[in-house]
Amino acid sequence: MVKVTATNLNIRAGAGTNHPTKGFIKPGVYTIVEEATGKGATKWGKLKSGVGWISLDYAKLV
Repeated sequence: MVKVTATNLNIRAGAGTNHPTKGFIKPGVYTIVEEATGKGATKWGKLKSGVGWISLDYAKLV
């Protein structure tokens, strides 16, 4: 689980800024089910809801 601190953090279709955005999430606690490397961030996390991936540079482990 991670706590997102950024306002309106983009959700992407894949792990990287080269993937299209699919919306955004607000600050809060979210469950990450997979991690990957990709363009534009140190690490990307796949949201449990299956909606997409977020940059873990804007999240902290809880």
